[in-house]
Amino acid sequence: MTKLKLSDFNNAKRNKFSDFDGILFYGPDRGQVLENFNIALETVVPETDDGFSVFEFSSSDIKADASKLIDEATAISFLGTRKVIKIKDATDDVADTIKTLLKNYEKLEAFILLSADELSPSSRLRSLFETNKRLAILPNYIDDGENLSQIIRQTLQKAGIKRIPDEVLLFLRSHLGENRATTRMELEKISLYLYGKNEITIDDAEKCVMDSSSLNLQDLPLAVAEGNYKKLSLILPRLLSEGNYPVQLLKIVLNHFKNLYYMASEFESGKSISEVIENSRPPIFYKLKPSYERQLRFWTTEKIIKIISEMNDADIRCKSANAPQETILSQLMFMICSVVNKRI
Repeated sequence: MTKLKLSDFNNAKRNKFSDFDGILFYGPDRGQVLENFNIALETVVPETDDGFSVFEFSSSDIKADASKLIDEATAISFLGTRKVIKIKDATDDVADTIKTLLKNYEKLEAFILLSADELSPSSRLRSLFETNKRLAILPNYIDDGENLSQIIRQTLQKAGIKRIPDEVLLFLRSHLGENRATTRMELEKISLYLYGKNEITIDDAEKCVMDSSSLNLQDLPLAVAEGNYKKLSLILPRLLSEGNYPVQLLKIVLNHFKNLYYMASEFESGKSISEVIENSRPPIFYKLKPSYERQLRFWTTEKIIKIISEMNDADIRCKSANAPQETILSQLMFMICSVVNKRI
């Protein structure tokens, strides 16, 4: 099994992934998937637009004619260097062809790079890359906790911003991280705004992040849990139009309710709402505390368990073949809103 962690990926990168014939990047964070995919591509082939070294296939291409991939993966490079075959948005349709390649050839002439969305444990493609020692796989989960803090610090410090107060870091963590590409873009904007300065204040952070997007991913679970139809009607279509996957958005709301469950448990055990909010981990940004107070006054652990069960069912339905994922997500989000508004 060659299931990589980020440190393993960085170590393999130093050897230009010479120990592997292919690597698969998958997960709910599409921005992170593509970022790591491109890092691997540029590591093996510095000139990524070289038509003699980089070739691209789709899953449908391979399904229609697997021989094209096999021929390219086994043909000696015209330049005598290692080639790269890109397969973006890969599906289980390519698993059998890659398995055949590995069975019939001891070493491939090309390095196969694949990207995919979230893959279930039963995925044939995921299983192949997790179990074959000639292949590697790197899951890309949503940035959070210390990992997100490190990305924020490294990016801002690289831009010369050496002083990042804890309240600023907490604010940025609460508004970034759901998509690596968006996180990078927001931090780049902050860096440009603060050009020539070595410190960032909370006012700077709020101006840069909040002004650019009055609604963000973090607002989705808050709108749902508060029963705010108007806000949900604005944010959900926009998040979907920006390319966020329904299963990713569902996971964000699910994680919020899981955290809310632990907070509600503390409240029901006798602690005050203010005490529960102050002791929450990760800490809650001060401007969001009133929202959490309203949520805790409505959501009991019993109600939350029922909602979590509904979301788990929706997640399973979203991952079935040809499922109308956006419809499933939208219906569930508005249903939860209705629970709050009916006060049941």
